[in-house]
Amino acid sequence: MKNEEIEKIMKNISLPRIKTYEELGFPDRDSKLLYAYFAIQEISSHFLVPLQVIEICLRNSIHSAVGKKFERQHPNCKWYDLVRLSEQSSRMLNTAKRKTREECGRNYSDDDLVSNLMFGFWVYMLDEQHRDLNNPYNFWNTEIGNVFPNRKGKKIKNIFIDLKRINITRNRLSHHEPIWKKRNNGTVCYLDAIRLLENEYNKVIEVLEWLAPEKKKYMLRLGFEERFKKCCNKYKSSILWIEPIRNTRINHFVYLRHFV
Repeated sequence: MKNEEIEKIMKNISLPRIKTYEELGFPDRDSKLLYAYFAIQEISSHFLVPLQVIEICLRNSIHSAVGKKFERQHPNCKWYDLVRLSEQSSRMLNTAKRKTREECGRNYSDDDLVSNLMFGFWVYMLDEQHRDLNNPYNFWNTEIGNVFPNRKGKKIKNIFIDLKRINITRNRLSHHEPIWKKRNNGTVCYLDAIRLLENEYNKVIEVLEWLAPEKKKYMLRLGFEERFKKCCNKYKSSILWIEPIRNTRINHFVYLRHFV
């Protein structure tokens, strides 16, 4: 590929965004850098459907379980107006209510509102305050099996940790940020980045199994996980031990065979 073509593609993507991939050990404005960008982007695209399924299942399961629980005790109140929300969760709820009124009018349904609540809202429904037995609106002591029927003994506080991790992955994906970047800002090489993506994907599938095992099995039958693994292996197999690319700033080597 000619240098002018590489430059045009990089400018269209935006130089600051693609420059992040220099952390994987690739030289600035080089075909190898461009190759790495598109390789990692293709792998990352496989996260979209599993994350969507988790988000939909989590919100519907919590809404159904908690709604039924408090409807019996408080028939004239909505559960989301009863439970004790953090300041951030309250802001998300108010934003969703305002958006739903604008879209559907004042006589909107619970389903209309629920669909407008951000994934982070549902993740933080697993926070400590909702597990506190001294909280009169605690619900996890009775509803954990209804929301996570296949949790295999996993406690809510541990599921919460994993869901927070998945929320970070989801947000990075939706904002076109690299999923592969380490949480502690450590540096990685090209192969490390793919391995990190594999670990994140495995965690997504694991959480989906706790939440909706039948959906996880169905997605396996449709070949989602198989296609993800094939994509990772395709780009891992592009390694050939020729011409090391040295990045003295992060002090590691990357070796590539196929370049765009």
